[in-house]
Amino acid sequence: MKPVAWTVSITRLVACAFAAGLGLAAFAQEYPSRSITLVIPTTTGTAADITARTFAPRLQQRFGKPVVVENRTGASGNIAVASVVKAPPDGHTVMVTASTLAVTPLFSKNLGWDPQKDLQPVALLSYITYVLLVNPALPVHNVKELIALAKQKPGSLNFSSPGTGTPHQIAMELFKQTVGIDITHVPYKGTAGAITDLVGGRVETAFFPVHTVAELAKAGKLRMIASVGSKRTPWTPNLPSLAEEGVPGIDVDAWIGVYLPIGTPAAITQRLTAEFLALINQPELRDQLFQQGIVASPGGPDDLARLLKSDMERYRKVIDQAKITVE
Repeated sequence: MKPVAWTVSITRLVACAFAAGLGLAAFAQEYPSRSITLVIPTTTGTAADITARTFAPRLQQRFGKPVVVENRTGASGNIAVASVVKAPPDGHTVMVTASTLAVTPLFSKNLGWDPQKDLQPVALLSYITYVLLVNPALPVHNVKELIALAKQKPGSLNFSSPGTGTPHQIAMELFKQTVGIDITHVPYKGTAGAITDLVGGRVETAFFPVHTVAELAKAGKLRMIASVGSKRTPWTPNLPSLAEEGVPGIDVDAWIGVYLPIGTPAAITQRLTAEFLALINQPELRDQLFQQGIVASPGGPDDLARLLKSDMERYRKVIDQAKITVE
């Protein structure tokens, strides 16, 4: 009798699994049932915002439902992340974020969320390259001159960033640690103020994504002296990289990724992954992003999860050595 009973159990399990699969597939086919909100933790004009607004009309066309972009700024992006974590896990609240997600949680143990535990990675979309800048009034035209000036006047030069814990600050702290200089951090509440004061000469230097400063540099209001990493950027072929200037290891290009609240049904996550990756592989969309300083770099959920983990481990060391605290 036991073999018969075991056979019946297996049959029932297979039937249940098949039914569950059909239910999940049907659920995915019904998705979305209403408008989708793409939550952006940064202000308009940032790489995450540009990326989301590039995708939104195309997603709307593919889904047949409205796709709305909503900037929820504040607390270095933590307000937006918290709202997504608490949102119903039904696929109608989607976050498009930059790699600040790997940095800001390192400053607080009381956020109430963990990006590796409370967010479901969907897709890796793109990356942006940072450049090292100075105000044109500063008698500095290359990296060696900036290092020499900083060593002559330790602590007297200032650098701006959109806020404490942003990749802009982390890039400079890593640069400072690598070359052994002291430059004072001046945090702002967003990108606009940080760039405005760099142009105005109230701070002397900074790291910013190339797409946010290219026109200002072209107009002579800022001076780019190097790009991060080991290779020159396609937008600034005449600008040497930090590695070329004798400062290797400053590879802090920011990435853009898509996340959902944890617990979102697998079928919905897979549907969104497929849609985002299908779009990022369209030549027209890739070119549109490239024209705004953003390079397509598609990857699946596992790729995004690995990148977040490695960045958090790397930046934790930089933060600990620099003794950075939220101000």
